[in-house]
Amino acid sequence: MGIAVNLVTYLGGTMHLPSAESANVVSDFLGTSFLLCLLGGFLADSFLGRYLTVAIFALVQALVRPIVPSRMLTVSTSLPRLRPPPCDASATSRCQRASGFQMGIFYLSLYLIALGTGGLKSSVSGFGTDQFDDKDEKEKSQMAYFFNRFFFFISIGSLLAVTVLVYIQDEVSRSWAYGICCISMLLAVILFLSGTKRYRYKKSSGSPIVHMLQVTVAAFSKRQLKCPATIAFLYDNSPEISRIQHTDQFR
Repeated sequence: MGIAVNLVTYLGGTMHLPSAESANVVSDFLGTSFLLCLLGGFLADSFLGRYLTVAIFALVQALVRPIVPSRMLTVSTSLPRLRPPPCDASATSRCQRASGFQMGIFYLSLYLIALGTGGLKSSVSGFGTDQFDDKDEKEKSQMAYFFNRFFFFISIGSLLAVTVLVYIQDEVSRSWAYGICCISMLLAVILFLSGTKRYRYKKSSGSPIVHMLQVTVAAFSKRQLKCPATIAFLYDNSPEISRIQHTDQFR
């Protein structure tokens, strides 16, 4: 949030992109961050588990972020070679737009951050749920306590991003603002990894995306079969108590 909220002004004022294109870049970045949640969720459910998914993608943000993305963002805001020469908006001369190389470095940094964000968003709240047994009344109330504070701090972080960080970016330096983001993420990863021996780990049950695709493939491959006269001839290996009653609506 600290990177995205004030990115349009950076793209327009420093990289000299048109306003509409700047807005599209930010929208694409945010959209990609959310779409990559599908990838993170698939990896967590099918292969890695939630803990490893959170740990790996958090490290992408905490380690790659200072080394590559945010450092690139920081460097691109400070090194002349990675941004076009400044110009006076009131001047009659046309401002020089960022080159392909400069925008390439910028996009690489931005979408590595999107990758880490997508992996985290998909699994971190689910991993929090894994720490509680919802059949135990005491732990059930503790889970509600956890999520109240989880979303409270998310809201506080977003509020600080759109107020304090924006002020630092505009009045002090973007490098300082991005540095604060990096340090915060690094501290979060250290805290997360420090609890490794205390966490509860649930075995992956498989991705719902895979199950949905299996249904689609099976339905297509058996499209020529005739529907049996009675439901007794239909295959259903799930426990009877959890079966969905068959109807004639979608025969």
